[in-house]
Amino acid sequence: MSISVGIVTIWWKGQQYDCQKGSSVRLPGMRNVTQVAGRTAHRSQEFQAGEIKATPLLLQGMSLAAFSPGDEGELQAQADTGQTWVFPDAFITDAPTMTDDGGKMPITWNCSTFEEIVN
Repeated sequence: MSISVGIVTIWWKGQQYDCQKGSSVRLPGMRNVTQVAGRTAHRSQEFQAGEIKATPLLLQGMSLAAFSPGDEGELQAQADTGQTWVFPDAFITDAPTMTDDGGKMPITWNCSTFEEIVN
């Protein structure tokens, strides 16, 4: 019996954050783009940025401003199944909106490079 991903923990600029269920990771890399000509479909390729979405909670003593868009930083996403993805050039796309529903703050990062560590 295999174990599947159930929990994702992130580290943003060296600080660990637990996340609500529903995090997602799309690695950066090439993607195919359909090019239709007449009655035929062809493909071309283009680079697609990586996208990491997570919803950490704003807890007592934490700063919402720490998640303001700004310079690139290191983002790590670790699955409870042992995989870790390190994104050294990640950046937050938009300032998160923090809710009064437990301090949830959905955040989206984009990146160009990654390293995958599989245990």
